[in-house]
Amino acid sequence: MTGMEHLDVLVVGAGLSGIDAAFWLKTGNATRSWAIFEGRDAIGGTWDLFRYPGIRSDSDMTTLGFPFRPWRGEKAIAAGEDIRDYIRDTAAEFEIDVKVRLRHRVTNADWMRSRDRSSTRNSGLTTFRSRARTSWSWVRGRPR
Repeated sequence: MTGMEHLDVLVVGAGLSGIDAAFWLKTGNATRSWAIFEGRDAIGGTWDLFRYPGIRSDSDMTTLGFPFRPWRGEKAIAAGEDIRDYIRDTAAEFEIDVKVRLRHRVTNADWMRSRDRSSTRNSGLTTFRSRARTSWSWVRGRPR
């Protein structure tokens, strides 16, 4: 192990759901320490990963978009690159991007019941202890 860091909340993934969770953490829990771990080298999740020609959402972005920054694009069924830009622009506008740790792939995660803590290790062999850990892939809503 090369180090230890303590966080109140660790969000795994910097896609739509991770940025959504981070917004609520930032605005509703200003005293909590938190970070987003993104295994890849860019914010955007699925919409950054898949870039083949013609990729688009199969759900309308007026429903899928952030409640705190509604979708204003021309098409409700949007192209992948437009969704990716929307996610990145939102992260920058609300200064969430500064809390994203790129190339931080989670390699191990355990819940320590006796300590009421999560222990998460990244690919750099740093261990992070947190009171909560959430992976927001495909799960949306305001964290409690």
